[in-house]
Amino acid sequence: MKLMLINPAFFDKDEFERRCSSFNDWVKGGNLYPLAFEPPLGLASIVGYLKSKGFDASLLDMQALLMNERELADKLHETRPDVVGITAMKSTFPAALRASKITKSVLSDAKVVLGGAHPTIEPRATLESRYVDFVVRGEGEVVIEQLMTELEKGDSIDRIEGLCYKQNGHIIIKNKSPLIDINLLPMPDYASFPAIEYIKHNQSLRGIRCISVLATRGCPYPCSFCAVKQTMGVKWRTKSPEKVVDELEYLTNEYNLEGFWFKDSILNMNRKWISQLCEEIIKRELDIVWQCNTRVDLIKEEELKLMVKAGLTELDLGIETGSPNSLKTLKKKVSIEQTKEAVRIAKKYVKVFGFFMIGIPNETLDDVRMTFELAQELELDRSTWSIFQPLPGSELYETALKNGVINKEDWKCDEIHFTKCKYNLSRIPTEEIERLYSEINDYFYKDIEVSF
Repeated sequence: MKLMLINPAFFDKDEFERRCSSFNDWVKGGNLYPLAFEPPLGLASIVGYLKSKGFDASLLDMQALLMNERELADKLHETRPDVVGITAMKSTFPAALRASKITKSVLSDAKVVLGGAHPTIEPRATLESRYVDFVVRGEGEVVIEQLMTELEKGDSIDRIEGLCYKQNGHIIIKNKSPLIDINLLPMPDYASFPAIEYIKHNQSLRGIRCISVLATRGCPYPCSFCAVKQTMGVKWRTKSPEKVVDELEYLTNEYNLEGFWFKDSILNMNRKWISQLCEEIIKRELDIVWQCNTRVDLIKEEELKLMVKAGLTELDLGIETGSPNSLKTLKKKVSIEQTKEAVRIAKKYVKVFGFFMIGIPNETLDDVRMTFELAQELELDRSTWSIFQPLPGSELYETALKNGVINKEDWKCDEIHFTKCKYNLSRIPTEEIERLYSEINDYFYKDIEVSF
């Protein structure tokens, strides 16, 4: 049996080019939200795993190719896969459903599987589409392997953990798939998607040839705005330092890379592991630079010195807000003073990038002003700003549902890109949030003043 995995595009070619033009200063300044463009590492991991088990698996990256739906239909007709797996984040769920419909119109006998964040959190609503046969909840490597095996043999799928499906007119919902020992997985198959498109994109923004990588999965922190634990779990799991550096070394040589962006939620969760990773990079004399995400309360000066020796040039910090009240709402479990001290230490050694958001539930204009003033005071090298939107699977989304502040039936996935205030849970008028958001971005990326 032949499997094709599909990465739907956030935007079509025309919209992508419009955003490139309209938000050029913002994107070059560091704002990641107007132009989401990240490699499909989760799908590439599934492809690599299935190939290692002897399956015929491929990946169609509609995002990198800026492929339209007519081109998708042509590709399906040409390759004729037996099973089509489509990933779906919140904002790409409508595009994933359209891809499902196209698949069924071209290949009526093909089985369509949806996975990723949105189907994991909303499996029943996903399966209500007549174009979707299965939903994978949680990590997909083992579930897809088991599904392919059972479909080939014509056996029952009932015992596959993490697989939801339709049976005799009923929707069968299963628990999430068991967490995987990611150290046992092969390297993601970077050759299965146009990696060079992401390298070129990063080079245009950062001036070096680099690409994203993942070394860990999971996050134990209770941040109320985040839903990553729904798919990756709360247990922090790692590849061995040797395995990570094998991957970095291979990619450096294969694509003539200068650097990497570790997209892990938090890279330096464990001091022993991050020290071993750095020592392995140093031992192999791997001439690379890299950046990673972390929390302000995990920055330790001695550890940071070793990370810099191993090539770290930038730390990306989830600062989020300068308001103590909003920090409590987000359950960040840090203080403003911790943030200031962490940034002070980090700036001695590396560039510092900050994530910020406005429009947090119950936020007032004073809260936004505090966030803006903190960002000014910190004098970061780069920053990215978003407008808070409640994500299904997050605590704040569930609280808003329970309190009747939002209605699940009215929640529209394709209108969530964190640059518009579709769902306003703050105490600030929507128009005011969007005005401030635009002015704050213009301040940091174009030196234009903000009027509160």
